[in-house]
Amino acid sequence: MGERQKVWYFSDWKLEVKLPNLFKKFFKQKKEEEFAAIKGKAVCSSLGSPKILGKPQLYHPTAEELEGSHTLEWPGYIGLEMTNVCNLECTHCNYRFGVPHYTRSRGFVEETVVEKVLSEASNYKTKVMMNYDGEPMMNNKFIDYLKLAEEKNVGTYFNTNGMLFSKKFSDDIVSFYNGSISWSIDGNKDWFEKVRVGGDYDRVTKNLDYFLKVNEEAGFPIDVGISFCNLGQGVEDRKEFVDKWIDKVGFVSLGEVNNKDGSIISEPMTKFEVKKRPVCNMPWITLGVCHDGDVVPCSIYITRANTTNSILGNVKEKSIKEIWNDKPIKEFRKMLAEKNLQNTYCQSCERWKNQFHWGFEIENDRKVEINGFWTTVYNQKFKTTAKRIND
Repeated sequence: MGERQKVWYFSDWKLEVKLPNLFKKFFKQKKEEEFAAIKGKAVCSSLGSPKILGKPQLYHPTAEELEGSHTLEWPGYIGLEMTNVCNLECTHCNYRFGVPHYTRSRGFVEETVVEKVLSEASNYKTKVMMNYDGEPMMNNKFIDYLKLAEEKNVGTYFNTNGMLFSKKFSDDIVSFYNGSISWSIDGNKDWFEKVRVGGDYDRVTKNLDYFLKVNEEAGFPIDVGISFCNLGQGVEDRKEFVDKWIDKVGFVSLGEVNNKDGSIISEPMTKFEVKKRPVCNMPWITLGVCHDGDVVPCSIYITRANTTNSILGNVKEKSIKEIWNDKPIKEFRKMLAEKNLQNTYCQSCERWKNQFHWGFEIENDRKVEINGFWTTVYNQKFKTTAKRIND
């Protein structure tokens, strides 16, 4: 894909960069010192001794977006839930059926919903995450939906716990798929079996090893990553995890863990304080489509989507473009812009911290990206990593 020049504005300075087309729709910046400024210095200890970071970049809605005079024509990316059913009961997961605050009914997405969403995504050339809540491979039509996305030339990616990633599935998916897959492993074997209840570390890593083998034999059509939930483990555990996997995959992502209200319950890898909380940019860049067609502003709302005013519409009744420009989401954006967050999940949520970005550091074949929520290490030798970063 091509690139174009873009200017990112941060606080009282600007930086000219080439912004990939994948991000050009939604990485819009606002020159707003009151939001961009942080108190003191940010300190990162993701993979080593604490170090002081420089001035962050801030992804923030533009002034026109905040006042409602401009909105993207269509979301920059969307989530499409295959099912909210999962085969594991991870102790740190607040987004699964069975926890006390979970009120949604379990179900599987209808084929007509998938067809409609992917057709719209194809028209607007946007990315689709092929899961939201649940394990997507619990849907026995999942492979067919991935093929449908490829037929419609829709770029997709998904997350999986890897338990159902059989040899047959691996052989099949490398024959047609050109997206990205992130495997949730979270730590070493002892930690995995402690927190990923119902999982089998040996089975998952065996599945992953076979998939990596056939993916390489097929010419690396699929970008592959591993994720780590930063809870109950320290810097040495994170370093060990990265060292174990980074030479085998394209990227390793280390992420904080949210409570049911969106607050961070893990010990943050990057610590910083803001002078003023920025406006969350989620409803200006994305939407999530639940398995029953209900549309929500972000994944924080999926556990209790049917008990709040966060349902923005239903794709069985309206197109995503209509929902994207309809009254409910406009009111939701206005609520965020005016910071009327009382008695909402947004009030306690801390996912806005990932809007603060400290750029990349390169060491040998590793490229490390740091934001306020994630630390991601890229293996620059992995065949598809350059494609993932630049497309």
